[in-house]
Amino acid sequence: MNSAETKMGVLGGVSFSLIGQVQSSVLQTMLLAALGAAASFLVSRILQWLFKTRDKR
Repeated sequence: MNSAETKMGVLGGVSFSLIGQVQSSVLQTMLLAALGAAASFLVSRILQWLFKTRDKR
């Protein structure tokens, strides 16, 4: 298991557990927006890495 995978798993688990505890819809919206931005950033980095790796071959 990769260290980055572990960190993302922990971050996701903590985020989803916080969503259940947050009562305010504004805070819940902010948390979901941050989670979505992090996921988008991670996917874009992975795709950049994959295309760089493929182009070098």
